[in-house]
Amino acid sequence: RILLVSLSMKPHSLFEKYRSVIVSFRDVKDRKDLLLEDSGEERIYYAPFDYVNPKARLFIVGITPGEVQMNNMLIEATRLIHQGLSDDEVLRRCKAVGSFSGPMRKNLVELMDEAGIAEFLDVETTAQLFSNKQELVNLTSCIRYPTFAVKNGKESNFNAEIKQGTELFEFASTLTLEELSKAPNAVLLPLGPKVQHYLEKVVKGTQFENRLLPELPHPSGANAQRIAYFLGRKNKETLSSRTTPEKLDNSKKNIKKILRSLKTKGSK
Repeated sequence: RILLVSLSMKPHSLFEKYRSVIVSFRDVKDRKDLLLEDSGEERIYYAPFDYVNPKARLFIVGITPGEVQMNNMLIEATRLIHQGLSDDEVLRRCKAVGSFSGPMRKNLVELMDEAGIAEFLDVETTAQLFSNKQELVNLTSCIRYPTFAVKNGKESNFNAEIKQGTELFEFASTLTLEELSKAPNAVLLPLGPKVQHYLEKVVKGTQFENRLLPELPHPSGANAQRIAYFLGRKNKETLSSRTTPEKLDNSKKNIKKILRSLKTKGSK
């Protein structure tokens, strides 16, 4: 059912369908009127994360927009609609505001700068991807629209593996491949191992297989120890047993190696 609801509708159709709900948006906790699909185990809601930047040189990929991002996106979309902007302009302009917003953005910028992504994109800092260099990036997620895990009727942030062969994977991967087709020169940066595993499956056998970077540590505050080590602020000796420093070292080294190779080939 999930595919019938969403994939038969173009992004503009979805935005038009939920526009009247967005116009009167007040509280992200009251989101029932934005429900796209309830599978029992997951609920997917609409928020206008539809815009794809065709000029993007970098795709930053999370797992799915969370409640904070959904709220920020809807507040901005509401504001832009009330300003009288066209649907196209609303979708384009609210994307940078809602995507990876909140406290995680600072961590994300520091991680990307440390991994050499600013250098690859010829910018001073990747913070510019959220301000005056938005044309270089496409901010997206494995599951494009905000998805929440459901247990005993209660919702929580979705953070599970998206398993191949499931309806959720089919829904997500169809939208991912559609996005990639619009920006054929992009490099893919996964945030966290679950995103990495998902993208490896989705891009296998496509031109993007060699443009998929190793994962960055997820920029969530809950991942503070891995972030601190990746940024050189924590020594190996002080890490808990749950953090594997060698994996983080290899990830950073391989990201830089792939970016150097792509830049040498003129893949800018």
